[in-house]
Amino acid sequence: MRERDLEAIEYKKFLSLLSDYTHNDLTKKVILNLKPFDRLEKLHKEIKKTQELFSLFIYKGYLPLTEYPDITEAIKVAVIEDSILSPKELFDIASFLKVVKEVKNFIDLNQVDTLKEIYQNLTPLKELEKIITDSIDSSYSVKDSASTDLARIRKEIKEVEKHINSLLENILNKTSYEEAIQEKIITIRRERFVIPVKYNYVNKIKGIIQDRSSSGNTVYVEPFEVVPLNNKLSDLKLQEQIEIRKILKFLTDLVRSKIDFIRKSFDAILEFDVLQVKVRYAKEYNCIFPKEDENLRLYNAKHPIFLMKSKTFYPIDIILENKKGLIITGSNTGGKTVALKTAGLLSLLYKTAIPIPVDDHSTVKVFDEVFIDIGDYQSIEENLSTFSYHVQNIKEILQLTSKNSLILLDELIPGTDPDFASALGIGILDYIKSKGSFVIASTHLKKVKMYALQSDYYRVASVGFDKETLQPTYKIHYDTVGESMAFYIAEKLGLPNEILQTAKKYVDEDILRFQDLASEFSKMINQYEHKLREIETLQKSLQEEKEKYEKLVQQLEKDRKEKWKESLKDIQRYIESVKEEGYEILRQVKEEKSGSKLERFIKTKKIELEELKKEEVKEEFKEGDIVRLKGKTQKGTIISIREDRANVDFGGLKVWVELSKLEKVNEEKKEEKKSFVVVSKPSVKVMPSINLIGKTKEEAIKELEKYIDNIILQGLTTFKIIHGYGTGVLRKAVREYLDRLPYKVRYEDAPYHEGGMGATIVYLENH
Repeated sequence: MRERDLEAIEYKKFLSLLSDYTHNDLTKKVILNLKPFDRLEKLHKEIKKTQELFSLFIYKGYLPLTEYPDITEAIKVAVIEDSILSPKELFDIASFLKVVKEVKNFIDLNQVDTLKEIYQNLTPLKELEKIITDSIDSSYSVKDSASTDLARIRKEIKEVEKHINSLLENILNKTSYEEAIQEKIITIRRERFVIPVKYNYVNKIKGIIQDRSSSGNTVYVEPFEVVPLNNKLSDLKLQEQIEIRKILKFLTDLVRSKIDFIRKSFDAILEFDVLQVKVRYAKEYNCIFPKEDENLRLYNAKHPIFLMKSKTFYPIDIILENKKGLIITGSNTGGKTVALKTAGLLSLLYKTAIPIPVDDHSTVKVFDEVFIDIGDYQSIEENLSTFSYHVQNIKEILQLTSKNSLILLDELIPGTDPDFASALGIGILDYIKSKGSFVIASTHLKKVKMYALQSDYYRVASVGFDKETLQPTYKIHYDTVGESMAFYIAEKLGLPNEILQTAKKYVDEDILRFQDLASEFSKMINQYEHKLREIETLQKSLQEEKEKYEKLVQQLEKDRKEKWKESLKDIQRYIESVKEEGYEILRQVKEEKSGSKLERFIKTKKIELEELKKEEVKEEFKEGDIVRLKGKTQKGTIISIREDRANVDFGGLKVWVELSKLEKVNEEKKEEKKSFVVVSKPSVKVMPSINLIGKTKEEAIKELEKYIDNIILQGLTTFKIIHGYGTGVLRKAVREYLDRLPYKVRYEDAPYHEGGMGATIVYLENH
């Protein structure tokens, strides 16, 4: 790409605005230097990475990276043998490793493919991060805990400083020195603790003069009493610096040993942040990657810079299909130039793997190059007029263009006589046709319009103009030619009719006839736009109603599920109560050797079940269900359902019936009668068992529940549960379940030869 084309299409301006989506200067720099990809495989890989990150963003609802420290210089220093990183550089590396950990946790390997490359290059190095943060705090100071020697030295420093302060305070508070002391403060000069003494009394306090005030009235004296302590303090601070250097050297060596992992992680985080910027931008402005195609169809295309600067912009359809050339005509300020720039910029952004603001049924053509000739340009330095500049620029474009290039020409050959400009313009368009390049051009020139209308290579279009308001509509109408509005606007603005009539005499008759046809076309377009606006308003209203209906359906479905949940809970509670009551009846039957209570229990429960059937939750019906009227045998098929009624086909007779009066017919299943059977206790002692090894806790308890029901019904009182040793979770779950049973149970570990703690012997008492 030529730099002048990138500038003219405002590609660089867009990247500058895009870079504001990150706080990281290094990421900004990368974004500002982005260029369109020159290889399709690289482009498609980058697009897929952006799409995968966008999907993760939508799924998780957040992006993990806001800021990360720039450790570029720290990495350069660390690779040098025997180098020592500063506390800040080390702390930044630890902070960076924390970011690496967060980003790696964010990427879900089950949902990505191309992002795996970034994931694999991220190495959190948690131990290194911890060692550094345990040694250096957020103010970039080495902590006392970094080493035992450092902690000891600093403790001694505090003790010596405390001792020095105590001695100096005694001196300051002595009445004999009261006249000599300038101010009762302890300060530091040349890294020595001193006190301020009046110059005239300097000999009264014996010591070493370390400094003098700018006025000369105060001298800072180190009394002889604290000289040895100051010396000791200086030595301790020297030891402290040596120990800190050792610690920093040790930490730097650790970093150096992992430098390849750190460098790869840093490159991966930088790449991730660039992708993240694209995703944030795409989310804010509903940008997508359209499907690639041989035709360019950008529906409801928006100029990205207008969006990002919150400028008023009317979406346009930019269509370049079947024919490789498009000639846009129409009034000034109608949006021709913006249409050209939008087409060029969106094409380049897609080729840079940046999502673009268009509708999702759009398609994009990947061009090799995009060239543009635009603007009223004059070069004083090169002594070029506007005309000369455009001729030279177009000449260079035509030399560089290929069959897969897109050429954008705004106002063919300005700056010269219209007749000559028309001739040159037609020549240029014909030459582009011979080279087979894609081209979008705008023009006011009538002869160029006529040429395009007769061409099999070019399609014509015009920008809309509202004659009532004398304002452009900023829409592109395809297969129409824009009329010249000069006479019409002049008349509307009150120019005398005599002038207009005289002017028309000097216009070719064919042109006036062409103008009349274009005017009729324009009226039809205005009518079409009016109808289109009405349809759009209606569509918007219908969409709003649809959304309200969908929300209502969702709420009804939610309410229905909640009711079912409550019903199921009631049923489960009832079953549990029946089970407990049943166990008690069985126990009594065994004790009394009588089945009368059992018979009464079964009879009672049958009556209760009949009552429950009457109160059961309404059945759900759908089209195609086989149904019958409650209490009747005649079956039918549901054809359709409307609210609480169904249209049922009873053997050719179609009737609307309330759903509450219908019941489903299951022709495959037959009702089975169930009964309780009590078997007398066997004469021989039996030790049955159940093996739960290998099952989850939930599976095991569910199976055990069924097994114990069968044990009760068979009249057995002793059985073995094999659950294995393992972690003890299954053993604990089994015994907790036994404790919850509604009758008396005793259990113990099995004998050693029968499994020991890996099995439980259960005794059912009072049966």
